[in-house]
Amino acid sequence: MNEYNSRFDTSLKKQHFLPKYWGTWCLLGLLFLFSYCPIKLRDRFAAMVADKLYNAKFLNKRKKIAFTNLGLCFPKYSQAQKESLMRENLRAVAQISLSLGELAFRNRDFLLKRVNMIGEQHIKQAESQNKAIIFLGPHCYGLDYAGIAGLNARGYPISSMFKDYNNPIFDWFVTGYRTRFTKAIGKGALYHRSEGLKPVIKSLRDKTHFYYLPDEDHGRDNSLFTDFYATQKATLPMIGRLAKLGKAVVIPFFTSYNAKTTKYDVIFHAPLEKFPTGDELQDTLLMNKAIEKLIDENRSQYMWTLKLLKTRPEVGLDIYK
Repeated sequence: MNEYNSRFDTSLKKQHFLPKYWGTWCLLGLLFLFSYCPIKLRDRFAAMVADKLYNAKFLNKRKKIAFTNLGLCFPKYSQAQKESLMRENLRAVAQISLSLGELAFRNRDFLLKRVNMIGEQHIKQAESQNKAIIFLGPHCYGLDYAGIAGLNARGYPISSMFKDYNNPIFDWFVTGYRTRFTKAIGKGALYHRSEGLKPVIKSLRDKTHFYYLPDEDHGRDNSLFTDFYATQKATLPMIGRLAKLGKAVVIPFFTSYNAKTTKYDVIFHAPLEKFPTGDELQDTLLMNKAIEKLIDENRSQYMWTLKLLKTRPEVGLDIYK
């Protein structure tokens, strides 16, 4: 077994305890306290705060981005439908955000009980065939729970990529809880995006599964335009190459927080069949269709506030102005 270590330094330094970072440390302290609060009480508080903040001016920019995305993807949605979805979206953001301290501060048994695994048989079948897995997921708010409490805490070796937050305290905190079970498993790592795909492919060949979130817009030069709901989306054509070079199967997954059960539903769909196809455009299209099915598990918990459709087929068009 090999453990691959990221070259990106997220360790704490003396300067990280200077007054400029005290606000961040206070925030982490609050997450610690919230991680031990009764879950239903915390959820009610988060929902109340979200409802009160929904019409706050500082959210207008993000809501405008979300409404633009929803309008292009679902042109039949009325304004009332968009508003309703985004109100649910903000509640989920608040509830999930206040629970993130659990991933760092609560023990393994607690985390295992917080997750409802649906479709785990697809993982077990792939592992029984000695295959590496690319876990294909869109940007939903509960994605950390799937990777840490759903997979890593259950002994599944995982590697993934991250980009820094421009705040060294958050970098230390997030990379810390995302790798807290890695050493116990014996392999897996978190790589910075600047390191490229070579360590990921090496990990896959060592049967370390890859946690892949490919739905961000990375610009015209690196992307292909493929269908995404009722519009076209600039999409990285990486999935086929990763599956081929890493000799891996692709299992789509989605994470949805269920406030009624106070559990995270981590839903695994069946592996993509006859994949990769050998056609880069077809592979990218199949990936987007799989992502659509995942988002449809709970559209209100997808990150519609990201500039997902910034790069348009029409050069120079800015839909988010």
